[in-house]
Amino acid sequence: MDYVWRFDILWQYRDTFVLGVIGTLTLTGLSMLIGLILGVPVGIGRLSKSRLIRFLSGAFVEVFRDTPILVQLVWVFYCLPILTGIQMSAFASATLAMAVHATAYLAEVYRAGIASIDRGQVEAGRVLGLSAWQTMRRIVLPQAIQRVIPPMLNVFADFMKASALASVIGVWELFREASNVITTTYRPLEVYTTMAVIYFLIIYPFVWAAPRFEAYMAQRRAA
Repeated sequence: MDYVWRFDILWQYRDTFVLGVIGTLTLTGLSMLIGLILGVPVGIGRLSKSRLIRFLSGAFVEVFRDTPILVQLVWVFYCLPILTGIQMSAFASATLAMAVHATAYLAEVYRAGIASIDRGQVEAGRVLGLSAWQTMRRIVLPQAIQRVIPPMLNVFADFMKASALASVIGVWELFREASNVITTTYRPLEVYTTMAVIYFLIIYPFVWAAPRFEAYMAQRRAA
């Protein structure tokens, strides 16, 4: 049977798709921002001279990287309120779960970036009288952050795709909004196709930029 495509029907739901995109970008942006901040101390902790700090940082990273983000979303939304008595909205629960997951991934990105800095620069900082923290803050971290921007862009793109899983706990992001349009229009092919195109349009710029920025930074270091 020949299927008749009716994308024109979806035009009246354009505001719904826009709200879904805003929800997806907001959820991804907030969780990544938290992950970018918290990932720094966890990443540094992975390289600490203290066995305890290394163990705790490593355990955090492995636990949250090696369990599915969907499980973490459901656990935070359903289990955390029972254990703590703290009630959170679906959006807040999704943001917390994705932020913790992002922290674990970005900590490893930071760790790799810090480890890539020539040890001689650290020793030079100490010779100049800088403390270990001053050397990290003034010499190591500025260079490391520049080097880890490309993988950070890839992580951001991956988390934007993963944000669709938040619809399971009722977060109003793109996938959830699109599902509601399907129940109204009974046009799943058009809706899912449109949703795929939208995801591609908002994710591809980050995927496109990552290798180009990496090549640019490599040229600067070689110059």
